[in-house]
Amino acid sequence: MSGVNSAVCQLGAEEERILASFTQSLIEIAAVACARGTGTSATDVLNAMRLPAISIDRRGFTVDVNAAADAVFDDDVKIKDKRLYVRDLEARALLRASLDELTNPVKSKSLIAEPIIIQRRHKFPVILRIWPCEGPTHSSEQEVHALVTLNALGPKPGPPAAILAKTFRLTASEAQLACVIARGAPLQIAARELEIPWETARNRLKSVFAKTYTHRQSELVALLLQVE
Repeated sequence: MSGVNSAVCQLGAEEERILASFTQSLIEIAAVACARGTGTSATDVLNAMRLPAISIDRRGFTVDVNAAADAVFDDDVKIKDKRLYVRDLEARALLRASLDELTNPVKSKSLIAEPIIIQRRHKFPVILRIWPCEGPTHSSEQEVHALVTLNALGPKPGPPAAILAKTFRLTASEAQLACVIARGAPLQIAARELEIPWETARNRLKSVFAKTYTHRQSELVALLLQVE
């Protein structure tokens, strides 16, 4: 698995810059929403965007964890004793050092540009980023000093079948197949997962192609992933 992990993590400098810029924009949106006193935390706002996020205080203790982050947790990445714990020793050391730098205003600004890659034993890595808050934000009477985002690499859940059915006027069975296909699963795997014959799956896929005006599975997946 380590060979696959290394290949996945070799992002180009431009891709890293775009990813960091995009995520920072989401963080700023969440911070603004929280600052308006709506009673909604920044992690809740990010959860609506399907972005796993954890808020921490100045000492590195967890203040809030959204549902998207909770779905990422396993034995390799989890909350332990109110702190974010990672099994990967190298990543753990980097995380500890980064959290220590949060108390230094000058050094904390450089944390965003230095993602921490958490290697997992039986899964793809998690890319962790720390986003220092510009100003104090309060949640549950605790000051949020930074937000931590987690990008778990690997297959993502497909769009809800009900939304796909309504968007493209698919039947319930076609929408179920499209939902599995959207995760990047081959047709054979989709047929096995849905417990239907391969020939039936192929016919349903043809119907999905026709209703979505697509011709190849890669083209279909690109379209389906645009559905929120």
